[in-house]
Amino acid sequence: MRYKFYREHKYVSAAVNDVERLIAKTDFRVRAEVEKVKHEFDALVGMLKGHAHYENDALHSLLKKKNSAVYMQIEDDHKEYDETLANLDRLLTKAMESASEKEQVENGYQFYLWFRKFAGDNLLHLHEEETIILPELQRLYSDEELREVEAKTYKVMTAQELVEMMEVLFPHMNPSDHEAFLSDIKCCEPEKFAQAWVGIQARLEPRERDAVAKKLGIV
Repeated sequence: MRYKFYREHKYVSAAVNDVERLIAKTDFRVRAEVEKVKHEFDALVGMLKGHAHYENDALHSLLKKKNSAVYMQIEDDHKEYDETLANLDRLLTKAMESASEKEQVENGYQFYLWFRKFAGDNLLHLHEEETIILPELQRLYSDEELREVEAKTYKVMTAQELVEMMEVLFPHMNPSDHEAFLSDIKCCEPEKFAQAWVGIQARLEPRERDAVAKKLGIV
């Protein structure tokens, strides 16, 4: 099996879906409910922008070095998403500032419709990254070279930050994904891993914890 990026897409997909489901059941006539949507939407936008920046900077730069242009459509999507998210924010603001209940309901519905379209477009975007970008990276680089990309991130993170990252990601992933993350961290930052393992092992099912510990040689 080749080295893989994009495992965090499981979390990204779930995060977008969570906000879509929140919007779907929101009563836009109730200010407190709309403010909750605004809070969750803003947090999602921040995460998505950070995720896109990481992909552009860390992954697409590898393709540029090898004169591969398959990343260009993905980066165009990232730029388009900036505009889409800004438009969605304007729609949400319009719903929040509506003067009548009728306007609040209708504007909230329009916000939901266009957010749902974004959610669908995003699923296709994630699919293309994993079926076009990832195979190209694997074709052009060795597993050791690809692993070094994540290693750079782990080098600047504290053990506590590693634990917090895994606490966010792991609930959306399977044991194979967990093992891949833990193995990478142990390989790149053994001292930080020893500290992080103390914090994350309690979040794993006992059978998985024992299997990972045995496989990674954790005493």
